[in-house]
Amino acid sequence: MKLPTNYFYIELEALGETKIFPFHLYIFNPTNNSYSAFLHANSPLTEDKIDFLEFILNKGGRLAVDMNQKRTFLTSSGLKEEEVPGLKEEEVHDLEVAREAHLKNLEEQSSTNGTVKFKEDLKNSLAEDDFMAMIERVKHETLTFSVRKSHTVSLASYLSEILLTEDSFINRIVAVSYFMAKNCDMKDEEALADIICGAFFCHLGMTQMDYKLTHKAHLEYTNEEKKQYKKHPNLSHHLLNKCGVELSERCKNVIFQHHERNDGSGYPMEKTGDHIDQLSLILGAVTHIFEYSGGFTTGSKTDMITVIRNLKNKTFTAGLEFEFGDKIYENIINLLSTDTIEEAA
Repeated sequence: MKLPTNYFYIELEALGETKIFPFHLYIFNPTNNSYSAFLHANSPLTEDKIDFLEFILNKGGRLAVDMNQKRTFLTSSGLKEEEVPGLKEEEVHDLEVAREAHLKNLEEQSSTNGTVKFKEDLKNSLAEDDFMAMIERVKHETLTFSVRKSHTVSLASYLSEILLTEDSFINRIVAVSYFMAKNCDMKDEEALADIICGAFFCHLGMTQMDYKLTHKAHLEYTNEEKKQYKKHPNLSHHLLNKCGVELSERCKNVIFQHHERNDGSGYPMEKTGDHIDQLSLILGAVTHIFEYSGGFTTGSKTDMITVIRNLKNKTFTAGLEFEFGDKIYENIINLLSTDTIEEAA
């Protein structure tokens, strides 16, 4: 028997004392999100079948009827449509209402301010040393994400709403990583949520390390300090698992791999090429550029334009890394170049 495409749920009690029904009964399995036939119309509902049905329902299954047999079910059961919970119009959740408002707000902003021009917006942010416009744009876009897609997508929206309220170092990394991912054609909500959460959590492990490591230039680390510092991706991964945050496997990989480099010179696994997630390389590149320009690498701040120019010209300076893969490297030198301004979404 071909399975229907639309169902409504009923409670076992709705069947009453009747043992034979003029409609088919189906079972919904939440484990694999699928339906299967349970009892064909005009077949007796025996005691054994009732026991089995109760077992299924106790395990989280649902009893369902084909939506095309709604009238047959209501006539047979003597129930009114409003008496069947599965036929009641589902109330719109507050989060859905808020999302619709955010979608409308974003549409109005785009109509007023125009579409995002990543390269131009980034150049302006660098010139003014003010990334708030980019940060707010990420916040507004993220608030339009689906509220039912996944835990990671919902968490990305929540973190953006709560944290993307100021022009901070981490928020700059989040914003630029987000737009870099979009510019590399990673525009689906799940990928963008992965890099947002990855950017927020990738250095969480630093909270478990010696405080002085976060206030000392990387090039000044002793061999032992380098060894300790390289543990932070594992520590971040461990902390997130320990506290029970539900993140996608890809997001966990982004956090774990953001210090991997295309040529195998990175850590903690010394992965190479296609073995490294592209989102990890994007986050690694953006984080490195901000850290280098901010003085975290050498101990002295460097104008980001100079950092980008050195990347573009492959000027080998102490601590500057290039091995982010051809695709990421080309996007960096194009999008962050100051020679011309081209539109990039």
